[in-house]
Amino acid sequence: MKLSREARRIARQLFAFSMVKGRLDQSRSLMIADTMIALRPRHAFEIIKEFTRLTRLHLDMHQAVIESAFPLESTTQTEIVAALQAHDDQVDISLLVNPSLLGGTRIRLGSDVWDGSIAAKLYSLKNN
Repeated sequence: MKLSREARRIARQLFAFSMVKGRLDQSRSLMIADTMIALRPRHAFEIIKEFTRLTRLHLDMHQAVIESAFPLESTTQTEIVAALQAHDDQVDISLLVNPSLLGGTRIRLGSDVWDGSIAAKLYSLKNN
């Protein structure tokens, strides 16, 4: 089903209203969702769906996942976190140990991926 222009416009306005100083305000977002459910305006389902999509994209854009084959040393971890925060001051960082990487690290920030793992290098050698 194609989203109507009106629903898309309203969802963007609601999303903008849910932001406070460039950050997504959870209480505002919940209030908007509750209001939409209670009032059920025209195209309510489409508006909520688009609002949810915009919110999810915004949250994903500011979520970083650092994966390493072994627990990172504190100095290395501090350097990576500082570099990510220099790139995006609103970043939420998760650290994961993933033995399948074999060595090195993989960093995902939103849709950007920096893969310096041995597994990725072996995969690229295999496919070339």
